[in-house]
Amino acid sequence: MSHKRSISSMVCTYHLYLLNRHLFIDLPEGRALIDTGAPFSASMTGRLSWQNQNHGVHRGGYMGFTFDKLSAEIGVQVDALIGMDHLAQTTLLFDVANQRLTAGDEAPAGLKVAPYSLVPTSDIPMLEVTLNGRKSRVMWDTGAQYGYITERTLAAGLPSIAGFQDFSPMFGQMDIPESFHLPFEFLDFRLVERFGVAPAQHGAGLAPVPMNTFLSLLNIDAIIGPSWMPRVKIWLNPVERTIGLST
Repeated sequence: MSHKRSISSMVCTYHLYLLNRHLFIDLPEGRALIDTGAPFSASMTGRLSWQNQNHGVHRGGYMGFTFDKLSAEIGVQVDALIGMDHLAQTTLLFDVANQRLTAGDEAPAGLKVAPYSLVPTSDIPMLEVTLNGRKSRVMWDTGAQYGYITERTLAAGLPSIAGFQDFSPMFGQMDIPESFHLPFEFLDFRLVERFGVAPAQHGAGLAPVPMNTFLSLLNIDAIIGPSWMPRVKIWLNPVERTIGLST
């Protein structure tokens, strides 16, 4: 398969950190959310410094929500959001444990690599994993603080734990009554993510349908967030559409 996208080879390293269950880097424009689940980027100023270049992006908010609203919902100041329109222009190595994001470098040694697909009409990565013993298609969304499953049966045999409240520009406010720590396997690594069941009621977000319906229509079994990422290093090559994990 040939993908007609040029990729930046400029190597840049950023301080990457988890804050309030979200992934951030610091840029001249301020604190930027790294969001593989977002199709496009935005900032308070309408500018974005990424890979030593200054880009024009959507100004003032994301999907109809101001950065003040996003900051209030996440609980920390957010000044910019980097989505897949810019993340997909380069290779990425996520090393959350060592607080480092490297863009534009060659693949490190020792990777186990697999192809990935895309959410329709976007550059958002779709991974094939074994989720609680079941082969599943999951959307990798580093902008989510928790994972979501479309069916409670995906958590079969697991004890439920406390639920949570969440917010998404696409799906609005969500009050999740229970959640689960689901084991999943990917590229021979055994990992764990916290999931709630995707709401079947509309939460006043921009999407015309509830999250559960939206995911089911796209044949997506789950959304996976970033909480598992400190366990491994994650390599993403959007040109080859390959993803790799290493310790």
